[in-house]
Amino acid sequence: MHPDLQRYLDGELTRDALPPDLAREADDWDALLEDAGPPRTISAAPTWLEGRIMASLPQQPQPALPRRLIDWLVQPHPVRLRPVTALAGAAALVAALVVWPRAERPAAPTAERTASTAPAAQQPTVVYVQFSLVAPGARSVEVAGDFNGWQPVRAQLRDPEGDGTWSGMIPVAAGIHKYMFVIDGRRWVSDPRAHRFVDDGFGMKNSLLSVAPPARSS
Repeated sequence: MHPDLQRYLDGELTRDALPPDLAREADDWDALLEDAGPPRTISAAPTWLEGRIMASLPQQPQPALPRRLIDWLVQPHPVRLRPVTALAGAAALVAALVVWPRAERPAAPTAERTASTAPAAQQPTVVYVQFSLVAPGARSVEVAGDFNGWQPVRAQLRDPEGDGTWSGMIPVAAGIHKYMFVIDGRRWVSDPRAHRFVDDGFGMKNSLLSVAPPARSS
């Protein structure tokens, strides 16, 4: 997909900013997205759910007395003191800090620990799509599209019954994609069962496929 067309679909460019050829293709995408309908909405959780979850959580253990004293000392507490009282309190605080045992500094995280806790890169959502083409007499049928780098060898179909009906399940990332069938490794044809098409720039039509992400269980 052209980068400017992708920016238009993402809302970063207006249609007037596209050249004529991309503007026509943008109309096809808009019509396809309109046919797909509005996205599903997820209703809010009931108000009583938060209270029930919080009640089921185990209570945190009470920190030790030295830890609570340090937390109290480092947190701001607005008080009003007379000058003599303030000086006495400051002297007592300095004495306590001098005799208080110093906590050991935690060891710096090792490279192995850092690598194990680093978040994994988010992978695109993949859906298996059933492709099918009736091509009697064909020796092979493959699918080439922008979802497999237009490499037909990566998406080969099968004709198990020998009746000329070629089909197969192909992994496709969620989104809108262009594709064509390749018969016998050299003849490219559009999918006659596709609902929408777009010019491929070489005098033929790419079929358009809209793949919705799988619904999440509530």
